[in-house]
Amino acid sequence: MKRNIRLVIWRSSIGKHKLYFSTDIDMSGKEVIEFYRTRFQIEFCYRDAKQYTGLYHSQARDERKLDFAFNASFTAINAAKIMMKQYDVPFSVESLKSLIFNSYLLDRFFKLSGVRPNKRINAKLVKELIDIAAYRAA
Repeated sequence: MKRNIRLVIWRSSIGKHKLYFSTDIDMSGKEVIEFYRTRFQIEFCYRDAKQYTGLYHSQARDERKLDFAFNASFTAINAAKIMMKQYDVPFSVESLKSLIFNSYLLDRFFKLSGVRPNKRINAKLVKELIDIAAYRAA
């Protein structure tokens, strides 16, 4: 690279390691790792917005309308992340999407069948049915 770099080696408790590089040699190792983590959070946010909330699907040309579309997309991603924390859904927006779809589908089955399940008795079974695809997606 023909320049000085800061190399940070991060070791996990299970023996794996990762290498982080920075051209700012005045940064501490902790700062380098925090910058990388923040960067990847931003990249994952853009990825999820493109894949799940239509970040690039707007056909508007007006700057205000584009601004609204971008804000709506990122707001939806942030709302999804809040729901993921609230419902303890691991890993991804795809898992949350599966959880919501499975909940809707199960509710629809019960409504169309006319059966009113006893929630106390069937709570564990219903949760397992809802979680099946959500945990497979993870």
